[in-house]
Amino acid sequence: MQEVRKYLNMVSPISKNSWDQIKEIFIERTYYKGEFFAKTGRVESKLGILLDGVFRAYISKDDGSQYTKTFFTPIHFKTPISFVGALSSMTTSTINQVNIEALTKVKLLEGKYEDWLDLINKNREISEWSRKLTELFFRGKEQNEFEYFTLQADNRYKLFKERYPELENLVNQYHIAQFIGITPTQLSRIRKKILLDK
Repeated sequence: MQEVRKYLNMVSPISKNSWDQIKEIFIERTYYKGEFFAKTGRVESKLGILLDGVFRAYISKDDGSQYTKTFFTPIHFKTPISFVGALSSMTTSTINQVNIEALTKVKLLEGKYEDWLDLINKNREISEWSRKLTELFFRGKEQNEFEYFTLQADNRYKLFKERYPELENLVNQYHIAQFIGITPTQLSRIRKKILLDK
């Protein structure tokens, strides 16, 4: 649990008192590969702190194809996306439009959004932490969108490898291809070219 507190402090400092309050609303859960933390068509109210394993958030299109929006990675990856949840559905109590699927065996601390919201309303320190995480999330989202529309595919792949150095060995290549907006065949060509250029 100390690793979780270190992760929280990476976003914004959390006192022992606030940490004790946070621990009270979470329980440890396990999801197995292929299981869903969140599914489309229902109102989602769960949130979690990812301890181990990888989730992906994806959208299914009418033609059956999928678009991987993001990967949720564990706290030891030291990224702000270890806090997992179907944000729009959670915060507005509306039908969820994004699937969150376990790509590996996943361990996480799981809680209810309403309990988290209650903590935010009562504890200024936790409220500040939540605000800073939201800022990090949206800055990252904006940067990803900018890169998606301005960078060539090979540079998007190189950035992916820089940001997620451990992820490539954990997930299928076609999920990575979806994430950076290319086909698996294009990704295979890019990887071969990078190897040849070394």
